[in-house]
Amino acid sequence: MENGGKKITEVRLYNCGCCKNNLRHVFKHHSKEIRFFPARVVLIRHSQLGDILYDTGYSKLIYQNHILSFLYNALNKSYVNEEDTIISKLKRDGIVTEYIHKIIISHAHPDHIGGLRLLQDYEIISTEKVIDTLQSGGAFQLVFRNMKPDGSVKYRMPVAGVTDSVFSGYFEKIYDVLGDGSILGVELNGHVDGQLGIYLPEYQIFFAADACWGADLLCKVKDMRKVAQWIQNDYKAYVDTVGRLERFIKENPEIKVIFSHDTMEEIRYE
Repeated sequence: MENGGKKITEVRLYNCGCCKNNLRHVFKHHSKEIRFFPARVVLIRHSQLGDILYDTGYSKLIYQNHILSFLYNALNKSYVNEEDTIISKLKRDGIVTEYIHKIIISHAHPDHIGGLRLLQDYEIISTEKVIDTLQSGGAFQLVFRNMKPDGSVKYRMPVAGVTDSVFSGYFEKIYDVLGDGSILGVELNGHVDGQLGIYLPEYQIFFAADACWGADLLCKVKDMRKVAQWIQNDYKAYVDTVGRLERFIKENPEIKVIFSHDTMEEIRYE
């Protein structure tokens, strides 16, 4: 096995489109700050299982839902061109998208599932609640019909019940996502039910999805305006998850925590 015997040989972070918001409208007592939030996709290169995606970012389908797209973009202005899509970025880097057969989905919002229709012949891995939302959810849950995968896609829930990990004592539901210990899943409720964050032990990186909209915003969650609270499926659970994350970050400084919408450049870890 190459790369020092690692199961995961490389990790790449891509920004596949973005949305724009004024933080003054999100948090009380915050000065006017227009921020662009990238829709991050993680490519995980596994030595035995090949290339795996964590989320798929935006695609131009976000503009093709008539009145729903108008309302979505009025409240959460999105930006994505063809060259921003995950399929374009992978092809740019010489990665054969036809060989991607596993996609881990954190949750079923448009900036995370927008690229599913661009890919073929894969299985979706996520929690039961996320899979159920993706299959049966509607516009009220921000699951747009034109982004749902077709009937040929397979679904699989990860192996639950991991009890001895760095996350024990912080979070209740921990999964062995692939069954080989290379990716741990952590359920991060609040933003949506069953949201799945993933931890790569070999790299000590924890991708915490939309548990918060940025590392620098963790401390502002209790200052969230009512409209921003309503966007969360369960604001009380959201605050609880952020509190657990803050304690985890403080007590495990060796682990890098990355949120889906952190303002970061595209990075490669080897």
